[in-house]
Amino acid sequence: MRVGSANYLALYKDGVLIVIFRHLPRDLSSRYGTRTVTANQTMERNRFLEKVSRNLGNQTLPNQGTSPSQHNSPATEDVQTIMQKFINEANAVKSQTHLVTDETIAIEKILQLLNKQPNNKYISWDDACLPVTNLVTHLASANYERYQSNVPRKSAERMTAHIKLAEASVGITGCSAALADTGSIVLESQSGQGRLSSLLPPVHIALLTTDQIYPTMESYIKSQPEAGYRSSNLIVITGPSRTADITQTLTLGVHGPGTLHIIIIDKV
Repeated sequence: MRVGSANYLALYKDGVLIVIFRHLPRDLSSRYGTRTVTANQTMERNRFLEKVSRNLGNQTLPNQGTSPSQHNSPATEDVQTIMQKFINEANAVKSQTHLVTDETIAIEKILQLLNKQPNNKYISWDDACLPVTNLVTHLASANYERYQSNVPRKSAERMTAHIKLAEASVGITGCSAALADTGSIVLESQSGQGRLSSLLPPVHIALLTTDQIYPTMESYIKSQPEAGYRSSNLIVITGPSRTADITQTLTLGVHGPGTLHIIIIDKV
């Protein structure tokens, strides 16, 4: 591979990443010299794993090849237990959960949330990608305007589209899955499922059905191993956007939506 004028070779040998700098730019060579850097020069893999194991208080670490523990298996917990655990964990990370019994009540809840916003503009996934039938039609009849999240490629048109989309006060999406142990939701970016709906507006409304809730990330990946390949982007969202970079003070909504509503449609 080539980065700038520095050629280097990266390869795996016995599970260890080895990076060999073959030629350095003249200014770097004079300053640092030409060298070979290997990952196992600083710490061997086994020593590293033993150190992690000691810090975790375990004698051994789980083997990647072993089957998942009973705790991670969907068959060991009923849907109601998993759902309640997800609700508890999601609320603990500042998400706002709403459990409804059918699509009609879900639409009513969405309208209630939209009614609290400063304007009537929203971005959403396409209807076919949502677990609620004809949502766009229902919202249009209530005088809510949907903005298309398609962004042109040309820079000037792209900037204009971004400025317009920034007017939307709410983004509405579905979910690919939810993780009960962390209160997280998983979103996939595909045609009709644009990322801007969950990233740009200050309020994110995520629609979820109870059969999409998994006990853990492990159980989700084992159930849908193709999830990381069938979409252009896989997003795991745990509560509203937050940061504590400045003065170590937790602030919500700096890098994304400051409010996350999760509407759970109970299909049990």
